[in-house]
Amino acid sequence: MVAACREAITLARAIDHPYSQALALAYACVTHQMRRDLPELRNAVDELRRLCDRHGFAYYCEWALILDGWSREGAAGADLVRRGIANLKSEGAFARMPYWLSLLADLSARESRPGAARGTLDAALAAGHAHHDVWWLPEVMRMRAAYDDEQAAVARLLSAAQMASEHGSVALLRRCEHDLGTRNVCLPASGVPPTA
Repeated sequence: MVAACREAITLARAIDHPYSQALALAYACVTHQMRRDLPELRNAVDELRRLCDRHGFAYYCEWALILDGWSREGAAGADLVRRGIANLKSEGAFARMPYWLSLLADLSARESRPGAARGTLDAALAAGHAHHDVWWLPEVMRMRAAYDDEQAAVARLLSAAQMASEHGSVALLRRCEHDLGTRNVCLPASGVPPTA
């Protein structure tokens, strides 16, 4: 995954096409965030921001703003994430909104604000369904299960695991399996939870 990011950036630089560079850097930022590699994320965010400023690329500038905010501690980071999300919404850019909102929820959780995290995750679920943007919903559901009582959490995790399996998302399925394992619940050998 990291090798593919580096290759995409190298190719975009080789053809000297700024928009392609912005696109490659934006997805590299997402990759580094998902890996929680803060030094690589900050480097990619800085380069993406400079490129967007130089060429006036608004959309990917918001990605940089959100991911930069997520990488910071405290209210200043959350403010950046909120501003980036608000900018995307004002542009009518709702793709990936469940992902962006999950980052804001993660910051709220890190700041010991469970009510805000829960509400943001509920908004992420609603946005995903409203805009048929479901690729990140298994992770949103997994995160949301942390705020449920035990029975509801297991049901939500099983549903998230089923969705991840249907999407072919091995990484998100593994995250669900891990959380179910901490509750002493195992998926069937097929990896697909039974339907209710």
